[in-house]
Amino acid sequence: MNLRAIDLNLLTVFDAVITEGNVTRAAEKIGMSQPAVSIAIARFRHIAKDELFERTGRGVKPTPRALQLAAPIRRALDMVSGALEQAAEFNVAASERTFNLVLGDYGELALLPRLIQSLQEHDSDIRLRTLSAAGMDLKKEMHFGNVDLHVWVTPMDDAELISQQAGTTEEVCLVRRDHPTVKNTLSLKQYAALEHLVFELPGGYGPSIIDRELWAHGLKRKHRVSVHSFFNVPRILSSTDLVCSMPMQIAKSFAEVHPLKIVKFPLERKLPVFFTWHSSNDNDPGHIWLREHLMDIHSRL
Repeated sequence: MNLRAIDLNLLTVFDAVITEGNVTRAAEKIGMSQPAVSIAIARFRHIAKDELFERTGRGVKPTPRALQLAAPIRRALDMVSGALEQAAEFNVAASERTFNLVLGDYGELALLPRLIQSLQEHDSDIRLRTLSAAGMDLKKEMHFGNVDLHVWVTPMDDAELISQQAGTTEEVCLVRRDHPTVKNTLSLKQYAALEHLVFELPGGYGPSIIDRELWAHGLKRKHRVSVHSFFNVPRILSSTDLVCSMPMQIAKSFAEVHPLKIVKFPLERKLPVFFTWHSSNDNDPGHIWLREHLMDIHSRL
């Protein structure tokens, strides 16, 4: 295909229509008339050799081919936007970039709500897309620009990637507020005697650090339930006598809205938090704003 025949504006129009699901709203979003948007989509249909959208009672529905094109076109627009922004100071209020983030449960619970709040305060059109690391080749996806930032408790060892420690988080215990045996403190022996709800780290193997620390003190805990996500933990803890160990920021978010209480962990434990990104984004003003802003959010948790 001759790329000179493709008007970049057609990609912008396509992205707006598939995002809004409505031609009228798409036209308002990008400052074009509805007839002009319809003409642009008709031109792009000819290039894509597909109808792209089907009319419905509520707007338009993308065809399978349109859905296939959506992600690479959005990435291409973000790359162009990022390249242009590198020539000037990043304006969070004016930017329409999309940032693809792999935050894990920690980042989604502790960082994401505050990042969204900040974007709303700036009246920004920046879009955030969170992705799961499960089944993903993170290094490959970051290399191809499909992931902008990864948040985790360990750095990633790769020559093309940059990992920076954003800080640490304290490990605490969480139980239901009216737990029959757990009051305001826990000894190590009391902690080991409880039944535990355990979060299994993705890709983790072998005994956990907590289990190894307990063994060093001649103790062993019972793993009653193992989960792969923290998001279903509050309901389980609220209705059982289980205990779960987790980062303080996650425990706070749960205790604020569920009948749960935080108890100090019987061993002093600090978990590091690392931000990782591809070196190609290191000098991108938009990316610099994103990671510095998230690091500032983390420092104030």
